[in-house]
Amino acid sequence: MALVAGVGGKPGKSLGRGSESRKQRASGGEKLKAASVSIGVNVLLIALKFGVAVLTNSIGVIAELIHSAFDLVASVFAYLGIRKAAEPADRTHLYGHERFENLSSLIQTGLLVLTSLFIIYEAWERLVNPVQLGMTGLGAGVLGVAIVIDYFVAKYLHKTSEEHASSALEADAYHFSTDLLTSVMVFIGLILFSFGFHSADAVAALIVAAVMLFISFKIGKRAIFVLLDISPSGEVMGRIAASVSKTPGILGYHSLRARHSGNKYLVDVSIHLDPHVSVEEAHRVAQRLEKRLKKEVPLVKEVVVHVEPSSEHD
Repeated sequence: MALVAGVGGKPGKSLGRGSESRKQRASGGEKLKAASVSIGVNVLLIALKFGVAVLTNSIGVIAELIHSAFDLVASVFAYLGIRKAAEPADRTHLYGHERFENLSSLIQTGLLVLTSLFIIYEAWERLVNPVQLGMTGLGAGVLGVAIVIDYFVAKYLHKTSEEHASSALEADAYHFSTDLLTSVMVFIGLILFSFGFHSADAVAALIVAAVMLFISFKIGKRAIFVLLDISPSGEVMGRIAASVSKTPGILGYHSLRARHSGNKYLVDVSIHLDPHVSVEEAHRVAQRLEKRLKKEVPLVKEVVVHVEPSSEHD
C-alpha cells in the first residue's frame, strides 16, 4: 500500500502544513524584498553608467551600460519567478510552483550570453578601429561610485539567496558580482587609456564579456540540471538515507529517490515494516519518517512513503 505521511490518518495532508505555509510566506516576502532592491539599484546603475558612457564614449563603459540594462531585465525575471514560485499548489501544478525560480535563472542565463556576444563584437570593432575617449577621469570617478554600490548589493543578495536557498536570487547575486568585477576592469581600462594605453578600453570590455560567459555557464548548468530532475548531492542523499534508517519501526527500505523542485526536495521511498502491524500503525511510522526528514533535512518539501511487509524482503 502507498501512504503519504499526514495528520489524522488522511493521506496527502502533510504535517504542520499551516506552520510551513507561514514560513514559506515569510521567506517569500524576504526574497521579493531582495528582488525589489535589485531592480531599484539596477535602475540607478543604468543612470550612472549612461552618464559616463555619454561623457567618455568608452566601449568598456557602454558594455557595462548594456550589462546593467540586461541585469535590470534579469532582476525583473527574478522578481516574477520568486513571486510565482511562492504560489501554493493548484490543479495544474500539484507539486507547487518552485521551478519557476529555476526557469527564471535559465532566462537570466540566456540574457547574459546575448549581452556577452554583443560586447565581444563591439570590443573587437574598437580594437580594429580605435576611437578617442573623453573625460576619462570624471568617468572613472562615477564608475567608482557604481563599484561601491555593486559590492554592497552583491553581498546582500548572496546572503539572502543562501538564507532562503533561492536560485533566482543566487543568479541575481552573480549578476551583481559580475558587474562588480567587470566595472573594476573598465575602471582600470579608463585609467590606462588616459595614460596612453589606447587598447586598454577594448581589452577591458573583452574581459567583461569573458567573465559574463563564465558566470552564464555556471548558472545555466545548475538551472538545467534542476529542470531535468537531477538528484540532490550525495551528501544530501546520505542524510536522507540515514534518517530513514534511524526511524523507529522501519526494518529496511529500498527505492529511495529524491529530486529537486525549485530549491526544495521531493522524496519517495519504500519502507519495510513488520508484516503484522495495522494500517494505522504503518501510517504512524510514515508520519514519523516525514517529520524526521523535514527536521534533519529542512529543504525536504514532500515525502511519499510506500509500505511493504518485511517478509517480502527476507
